[in-house]
Amino acid sequence: MARPSSSRPSWAVRAGASGVITLDDVDLTGRSTRDRREAGIGYIPEDRHRHALLLDAPLWENRILGHQTREPNVNGPLIDRGGARKDTQRIVDQYDVRTPGIDTLARALSGGNQQKLIVGREMADDPHLLIASHPTRGVDVGAQAAIWGHIKRARREGLAVLLISADLDELIGLSDTIRVILRGRLGGSLDPANVTPSMLGSAMTGATE
Repeated sequence: MARPSSSRPSWAVRAGASGVITLDDVDLTGRSTRDRREAGIGYIPEDRHRHALLLDAPLWENRILGHQTREPNVNGPLIDRGGARKDTQRIVDQYDVRTPGIDTLARALSGGNQQKLIVGREMADDPHLLIASHPTRGVDVGAQAAIWGHIKRARREGLAVLLISADLDELIGLSDTIRVILRGRLGGSLDPANVTPSMLGSAMTGATE
């Protein structure tokens, strides 16, 4: 799904906006972030430093963020340090996170490796829906290709992915269907197999209206 760039903060909601949020026939409207997480929603935020990582905490502690109520991160009411560490090592290996070890501070990793850790964490608990907001913003070409590969693989295995991006090549390469939000309205569907970056850019700016 594409949206035009805007100076409005990402959390801003137009006055009078309304609707219902359902996932697998479960009404999540008005539910807490924890409830939505536990219902099976994974989330890759657009700003990894502000919204996805504790930069001065080790990687294994960052594995727990947003998943602190579920195994392998907890054992009863307590954090399962051993389980979290073991699964962090699995993510590091599976997602090729280049790091000296899981006790390394998140701040010490490159942007691409930070992002690969986040992607691995959000896919770790077999979500039903992955919301990926600008998942390769600010990463190098190698990390971008790796992240695209993980998203494509998960999609082939049945994961529903809501991709939000201003990168036209990313949208066309990863999407099954593209929708454009312009001035608060959801536009028609675009077929990635036939759309060009120029056509998509025109739709995003309203030039095709």
